[in-house]
Formats: sequence, C-alpha cells, structure tokens
Amino acid sequence: MATKAAIGEEPEIEKKVCITPVANSIQLPQKIDISVIDHETPKKNFKQKTLQILLMWLFCKNQVNPLWLTVTNKHLIRCCVVMNLNFALDLSSSQYLSSFSQKDKIVQFKQMDQGNVNFWQSVFYTKYHEDQASQTQNQQQMNHQDILQEHLIYNQYRNLILNKEQLKMNLYPIDEKIYHDYVRLDGKKGQKNRMNIFAIDCEMVQTENRLELARVSIVDYNYRVVLDILVKPQTIILDYNTKYSGITEEMLSNVTITLAEAQKMVKSILDEESILIGHSLENDLNALQMIHHKCVDTSVLYMTESNRKQSLKNLAHKYLNLSIQKDTHDSNEDAKIALSLAKLRIEILNHFSSASFPQQQTATPDVLIQLRKFGGIHLVDSRQEVELLLKYDVGFEDGEQINDEKKMKRMIELLKQRSANAVNPKLIFAQIQNKFQEFESLFLTMYNLAPSQTMFILSIGGEQQQILLITK
Repeated sequence: MATKAAIGEEPEIEKKVCITPVANSIQLPQKIDISVIDHETPKKNFKQKTLQILLMWLFCKNQVNPLWLTVTNKHLIRCCVVMNLNFALDLSSSQYLSSFSQKDKIVQFKQMDQGNVNFWQSVFYTKYHEDQASQTQNQQQMNHQDILQEHLIYNQYRNLILNKEQLKMNLYPIDEKIYHDYVRLDGKKGQKNRMNIFAIDCEMVQTENRLELARVSIVDYNYRVVLDILVKPQTIILDYNTKYSGITEEMLSNVTITLAEAQKMVKSILDEESILIGHSLENDLNALQMIHHKCVDTSVLYMTESNRKQSLKNLAHKYLNLSIQKDTHDSNEDAKIALSLAKLRIEILNHFSSASFPQQQTATPDVLIQLRKFGGIHLVDSRQEVELLLKYDVGFEDGEQINDEKKMKRMIELLKQRSANAVNPKLIFAQIQNKFQEFESLFLTMYNLAPSQTMFILSIGGEQQQILLITK
C-alpha cells in the first residue's frame, strides 16, 4: 500500500504542547500611587467643590479627573479615611508625618472658603439647605394673604379626614389598649405659616414574625421629599418582596436605622395636627407602629359605587394618566401619586396642575448618596454637626461628648475591624477640632493598622489650607 508521502501528501509533523508558563506576561497592578501634577491649581481658594471632586472621582463612576493630580490604580482602594483638621500642621518638622509629606503628595491653597455652612454640608451637598436666618427671613416675608390661603387649603383637606368609624372599618390602629406599644403622633412643632399636610408611603419585607418596615418616605404638600430612609427590620428577613417593595438584600445590607429611630425621625416632621395622606394608610401606620387620627386615605376617597377599593396603580393610570409600579414599587413615587390623587379629589381640579408634580426636592446630599454606592460610610462627629445627614443611612458615632483623641482611637478601632474581616465601613470621616499632643503618634498607629490599599485624605487648616494625600 502506498504511504502518504508516496502519494504526495505532506508528512505529519509531530505536535508539541508548551507546558512552560510564560512568566510575568501580565503585570497586575498592586499599588495605588498619587502624583500632584500642578501645585498651582487650584491656586486661590479651597472650596467645598475641591474635596467633592476628589472624592467623587476616586469612588464614583463617570466622574471628571481633577486637573491638579492623578491617582494610579485608584480602583484598588479598599478603604479611605478623610480627616478635616481645624488647625495648622507643620509637616516638615513632624516626627511621623514628615515621611508621608513628599512634595508630590501635598496640595496647598492660599485660603479656605467654605461659605456659611458646616464642613459636612460643604463636602456632601452641591446645593445647600437654607440656614436658619434665611428660613426665618422667608417666614417673616410671608404675607397675610398667603397665610389665609394655607388655612383655606388645610380646611379643605380636614373636611375629608376619616372619622372614627371609618378608621375602625378600615382597620386603622387607633385603640390604644390594643396597640399599647405603638407610638402616638403628639405635640405641636410650633412652626407657624407652614402647610401641615404630608403624604407618606412605606415599604415592608417579610420577617420571621410579620411584615416589618424597611423604608419610609414622606413628601410635603409641594412634593418635596422631607424624609426617605431605609430601616433595619427587627427580626430575620425571610422574603424581601422585591417585586412589591422595591427592597433588595443589597439595599439593607449596611442599614443601621432601627424602627425606634425611624419613629423619632417621623415625629420630628409630623405632629398631632398634621394631615397625613396615603393609600390604604392603615398598612403604613402598622408598619411604623404609630397611631394617628388625621388621615386622608385615597383608597377610600376613590372607592367605587360598589364599595370596592382600587389599587394606586389603577388610580394613577385612570385619573393622572401615569404608569407606575411597572417592575417594582418606589415609596417616594407612591407617596407623590397619593398626594396628587388627593389634590385632584379634594381641590376638584381647581388647584391641581400636572406641572406641579415633577420632583421639586429640597437640597439633598447628592455627593453622599453617590459615595454610598462605593460602600459603607461612617462619620465620627457630634450629632449637632451631622444632624441633616443622619436620615441618609450613614454609620454614625456621636462625638459630642468625647474629645478629639478619643475620636481618633475610635477610628483606629474601625480600621482594626476592617483589617480583620474587611467589613464596612469603607469610607470613614472625622473632624478633629484641636491640635493635641498625641495626634501624630495616633495617626501613625492608624496608618499601621489600616488594611493594605487604604487611602488617607487629610484636609489641614491654618493660614494656608493643605490637602495631604497618603496611601498604604
């Protein structure tokens, strides 16, 4: 028989498999590195936007690179500590910090300009809440005609508050003997010339015992969101009911706000004279474990002739021409829809305008909300300083009664925990008011105990504002 070679075919070449790996063919990035490109930019004032842009660029997607520095491999950052020092620090003569204070890690500014707000607002807000003086001035400028108009509108809604019999028939928690452990909305806030009408919606998850509160949203008469918080259920969660609640496991993973804390936040906004609007409000009040009698229920307002209640989704489509709850529920949206339906029904279309429905929120800490997506955020400061931020689910330690040294020691403990088991928080913020003898040695301890790939941002005060950037 003729061989393959004999009939003109190419002889088979012996195949060999390479089993020797190619060494160092791909170099994986191992270290974060910082370089200050332009020491003259920004060259005038240290403004809140300077630190905002830096934090947003480091930890949020699709942000603009600051022109004055670059950070190589910033995606490797596992943890970041931001400290605002309200005192000058001579880095060149520092026993410990001098090793960190290379020229290319320091940005210097001529002066500091944070406006009239505190440090936390200047970092986390791109818009500002009005200060008290401004609010007082605005209230004083409200004329008599506006006040009369508010009373007129309030009385319109008061006419359609559910009576005691209706509350009972719709299973509202009103009997204090049965609901003895519920919190009552009581007292008056003493805020004159405000529209004391609010809409509320809550989301619940299924736990071992019952449906428990997981989110509460409150909007005022002008559709501004005045409260929107996630709440940690008291018992083990069995079902997040995501399709109906919009709540996911990830959303609640770092939540620390308890039911009792949520109740306090609600009570800081509402009082016994507040008219509360919602759809099947009895469910929301039971989830909040609160008692309130001044309720306007849109499920009752729009009850059919056969005494059947309609869903909020159907009412929104039928009367507002809006499609909601397509994939899941959103408590902010549901509260606003209920408010719109109440306006439509109670004000008989005379005062309702679809143009007033789009979100007109007051200032929100939008930088903080973006940073939260990176991971847990922990603030070590006084409650008074961060009061406006507490409702946005940040980890918090009230430093009002502890001195700056104890603040730093607490931060060291947080970094110890992170180094041990890599749990949150991933971003730790503190404000140190006064220079003290142990500051530098405590910072060195903090640095040594921090996990690898940690970044430190020190905003240093004094005559010349500086930012010191340190990586481990």
